[in-house]
Amino acid sequence: RDSPRQRHTEEMRSYRRKQREIQDRIVSLERRVLPTLIPVEKEDFGNEAVRPQIMAKRIGTIYTADEIAEYRTLLRDRRKLNDSPPKGLEMALCVTEQSEPRETHILMRGNPHVEGELVTAGFPSVLNPPAPMISKPAENESSGRRLALANWITSKENPLTARVMVNRVWQYHFGRGIVRTPSNYGFQGTKPTHPELLDHLATEFQRGGWKLKPLHKMIMMSSTYRMSSAGNPKALAADPENDNMWRFDMRRLEAEEVRDSILAANGSLNLKMGGPSFYTTIPAEVLAGQSVPGAGWGKSSPEEEARRSVYIFVKRSLIVPMIASFDGAETDFSCPVRFATVQPTQALGMINSAFINKEAREFADFLKKNAGSDSEAQVKLALTRVMQRNPTRKEIDRGTKLIESIQRKHGVTKDDALMRFCTVALNLDEFLYID
Repeated sequence: RDSPRQRHTEEMRSYRRKQREIQDRIVSLERRVLPTLIPVEKEDFGNEAVRPQIMAKRIGTIYTADEIAEYRTLLRDRRKLNDSPPKGLEMALCVTEQSEPRETHILMRGNPHVEGELVTAGFPSVLNPPAPMISKPAENESSGRRLALANWITSKENPLTARVMVNRVWQYHFGRGIVRTPSNYGFQGTKPTHPELLDHLATEFQRGGWKLKPLHKMIMMSSTYRMSSAGNPKALAADPENDNMWRFDMRRLEAEEVRDSILAANGSLNLKMGGPSFYTTIPAEVLAGQSVPGAGWGKSSPEEEARRSVYIFVKRSLIVPMIASFDGAETDFSCPVRFATVQPTQALGMINSAFINKEAREFADFLKKNAGSDSEAQVKLALTRVMQRNPTRKEIDRGTKLIESIQRKHGVTKDDALMRFCTVALNLDEFLYID
């Protein structure tokens, strides 16, 4: 089969051939009238719109009626052809380097047309760096500047890069970093609570070839990571902020984790990896807040909508309500740390939103399919999936009584009562918080 580029080349060749044929015929017809034009007609002939009228005056002498009709048709065909060229190849913005970099000047007052002093490649002098070692690759496809920058950033003599990276990984596992200001290691930032630990992790990270998996393993197999979140009065009095990491800080799931955990609990999570982003369903009331409601927001299949939240399409001016209410990252600037808030809108959304009610219904269907019609078995399976542990007898009894109570007080079917129980189960603290 022909490649897209070959097909596009052939389409452009055919398109230009038609343009030339039409243009050549138009010029041949117009050329015949030029010697007969009077001065005022010569001026008007510059306007294409009046040329047919001027030429039509010569019917019977220079032109036939058929030729004037053909001329009008040719003008229309040329306009249509110019307005509908072949669709171009898919384009992508990219960054590339020149093997011979251009000279760079300071621009006076930022004006690109007023060049000032010539400057050369170098590292920020405030960091007291070494002189850049720039060597052009053998393939001669690059100036070598970007490679020199990468080598300097990841140099063993530059420990900051590894420290920043391991601190971010630590932050994602514990909810906060060894340095609490992960984007600021300067005087305006906070000092590390455990500088020796930070250096140790950074050294091991470099020694391991900058691979993240060994770093994750080292952190997650540590006794610090496996500590309970339970407190004790003496430690709380001595270190209420837990700076010494004597316990594991309880943390709420992040926005994407909440959504993914709901889908995982009810058995509908689609673990497909890669590919384009998907559009999740957004309530009409939220879309109505746009200048053009629904513009730029598509619709995906139910299977795609059940994928992990990392694949949700991100539109800067339209954030998925659930992600927004659970403190998802802002789209207008970088977000080194997410702050976990506790607000009434979160609980209201987890009870009343169309999303949670739909997923609770899916959860109820999953329980009926896998636990049969027995309420006790359904409750036990539901709590096991939600809390990731075996529920106690008291918890199971409380769940079955809740289902019976909903049926009796509200006069709903057993299936509807089970769905309401599933909504309650997905709102348990033990589901939303990592203890």
